[in-house]
Amino acid sequence: MKGKRDQHFGRVVVDFVNASTAEEAGTVFIRGAAKAFGYGPEFLAQAMDRYPTLKRFEDSLSAGDRELVDLLLEERRLLSVINNLPCNISLASYDYDGERVLTFKIQPLEPKWDNKNPYEEDVFRVAVATEGNAWLGEVAEMFDDRAPLTTEMDEVREQLLACMGEVIELGDRILAIRRAIPTERTHEARKMAAYYSRIRAEQEVLAELQERWRMILGEVMEAQDPSRNQTLLDLLLVYNVVNRRETAVSEDGALYEKPLFEPSYFTERAGLADEYYHNVLVFAFVEFLKVAGNRKRLQKCARCEAFFIAGSRQAASKRCGRCAKRK
Repeated sequence: MKGKRDQHFGRVVVDFVNASTAEEAGTVFIRGAAKAFGYGPEFLAQAMDRYPTLKRFEDSLSAGDRELVDLLLEERRLLSVINNLPCNISLASYDYDGERVLTFKIQPLEPKWDNKNPYEEDVFRVAVATEGNAWLGEVAEMFDDRAPLTTEMDEVREQLLACMGEVIELGDRILAIRRAIPTERTHEARKMAAYYSRIRAEQEVLAELQERWRMILGEVMEAQDPSRNQTLLDLLLVYNVVNRRETAVSEDGALYEKPLFEPSYFTERAGLADEYYHNVLVFAFVEFLKVAGNRKRLQKCARCEAFFIAGSRQAASKRCGRCAKRK
């Protein structure tokens, strides 16, 4: 194991980058880390069981809840679109199960110096009528009065109004379903929608990291003067921060060095910050590069463009193992 550890570390990075999907990148990351750090099958089973995937979402979703979950997800998407429009207006909430009131928050165009907080947001409420779309006129008037008056804002205004119409329509459909099912199923549907959103957010992080690491591998592999290669120097800055061992006291009073990445790092991670993945990838890659000759063994397949760690036979062919077997 020790003699091959640098190779296991290298494969953590290469397999992550070569994964065909973001979901696959996440699972090969865990499998690679388990092998590189020498964790056993029990750890791997626990880590994989806790890892959020779209397949796990599909397996957990009952057929009866799918329609409501899909509507809740579309509602989340629309809210994201509205609140990311390039203007000073955001939709704070929509009470479609009670008074049916839209609540907007508006950043002031100019500081209100007579207020304790000159940049305090204004709150604007619009009641949604049960019939007709008169409320849209109020939203449009609010936008015209409170948003920056520029030509470019006309398109933003139309986007806002179009999205608001969809939000209300969705709210009506969601409310009809909620009234027809038990409260517990509504709560479960909301949990599933939040679970799906978490998975998608995780995979967006992974996709971005994959692209970043493709560039990193290419630049380090092709560097003519590694001692001045900025990409490699940046990796070493992260490595030197991450690679800090802590000494602890065991229950029997003995001092010991804690593992750099304990199993709980992978099974009980918090949040979606890309540092969770990036720190391990940096550590693994530098550990791989520390072994003489390994940088030259890192290659890119001339046929499929996947990165691979070349053996003595592959070094001459410039092809990964899969492509080398093809004629």
